[in-house]
Amino acid sequence: MYLRKYYLTVGLMALLLSPVVISIGLICGLLFNSSVMLITLPVLALALVWAVYTRRGIQPGEASEVFFPILLVFCYYMCVWIIAFGLSKYRFDSNLFYNFYFILAFPNVIINFFVSFSGGYSLLPFVTIGITAVTVLTIIITRAISHDRIRFDKRAIIYVLVIVCLSGVALYQHYDRSTKILDSDYQAERIEDEVDLSRYHPFRENNLLKGENNLLKTLDETAAVSFEENYPRLDGATAAYPVYSAMAQALYKGLNESSVEKYVACSKTDEAYERLIRGEIDIFFGAQPSAGQIESAKENGIDFTLTPIAREAFVFFVNRGNPVSSLTLGQIQDIYQKKITNWNSVGGYNEKIMPFQRPVDSGSQTIMLAMVMRDKALPAPLWEEYATGMGGMISRVAEYRNYSSAIGYSFRYFATGMKPNENIKLLAIDGVEPTIENIRNGTYPFTIEVYAVTAGVPTENTDKLIDWVLSEQGQRFIETCGYVKVR
Repeated sequence: MYLRKYYLTVGLMALLLSPVVISIGLICGLLFNSSVMLITLPVLALALVWAVYTRRGIQPGEASEVFFPILLVFCYYMCVWIIAFGLSKYRFDSNLFYNFYFILAFPNVIINFFVSFSGGYSLLPFVTIGITAVTVLTIIITRAISHDRIRFDKRAIIYVLVIVCLSGVALYQHYDRSTKILDSDYQAERIEDEVDLSRYHPFRENNLLKGENNLLKTLDETAAVSFEENYPRLDGATAAYPVYSAMAQALYKGLNESSVEKYVACSKTDEAYERLIRGEIDIFFGAQPSAGQIESAKENGIDFTLTPIAREAFVFFVNRGNPVSSLTLGQIQDIYQKKITNWNSVGGYNEKIMPFQRPVDSGSQTIMLAMVMRDKALPAPLWEEYATGMGGMISRVAEYRNYSSAIGYSFRYFATGMKPNENIKLLAIDGVEPTIENIRNGTYPFTIEVYAVTAGVPTENTDKLIDWVLSEQGQRFIETCGYVKVR
């Protein structure tokens, strides 16, 4: 009877009291910024409770009996974590993870709150291990002080093996997640997707203290033309911004970092085309307009004039862990039409393909529809298959939780120059890689033109700028900036 009472009392203490006492120590340690207090307060408090308890009843002598309720509590918390973490596929933003783990592990609510608030979700199983260790040490210390010796028995070895096995599973999950999501905590789900465009701002001064530099390429010779007034207003695609921004820095005279903002912006493709239609800018730089943008221009009585100024590659990429290095046009079409849904159909692992898409009227989505899908319908993406920015597309393919299962698309310059990521690899198309030489000779199937687009009647300086871009000096500068010249 006394043993049953002991199991019930100690089990409840381990389940409820230990987390609460350790939480109080955690709060005090944080409030007073004291790591000593963080460690000693819980131990002293628990020791006091155990000392009081050991004086009120008969204690079992065998180690397996003493620590049996502690083992049950440890197994409970650890199994809840392992199941919740596994079923949610390591997703800390999953409703399954929240609803399963945080409800069933409610006694740890204070500790879980502090750990999750700091972003270190992966620390939660280690918290369980720590609470168990503190509880066990407290019992051993208080029993030793009261001269109530704990006798070791062979069944205790089984306890140790159970603890090691469950801890090993949790550690493996932690390791497995680290190979599938590059960041070890929840911030991988909210990683900063887009490029810091301020570093491509014309006339920006270098800030050596912050390590922030003007990344624009410079013209290493005297410009054949320049502008001192009536500056053409420029806007365009994200991937083209470093090019036309560098042009402004090289050709626009009498401006500075602040005043140039009236003439050079990066609103991204869809908004920049709208600004061109509304007459708010003079030249758009980027990919061809979408069918919707052409229709919008016609509704406003405007015709676009497209002047090719550079060549670029529309590229597909996968995680570097994916063994697939080349796809055919037909395979890509089938993947995005959900006819091919597993990588093993194209020489990869047995994994479901996660094909990411961009928004309608974005530059990359326009090229995807026009050059890749052509007359084939492109099904709407699932919520998780949607990336609002090109940087987001790259980040998701590089760090998506299913590791090698994702595929995305962008422009070569953006993927390799503006948002380089060693955890993706560009795919060859029909065996042809998107190298500069293959773009130059046109053998890469998805070679595209980068355009300077005007609407309505161009101004004298607008024509002057476009003529310079097409000149020998302008085309050399295009290649200096990372694009391939058209002449």
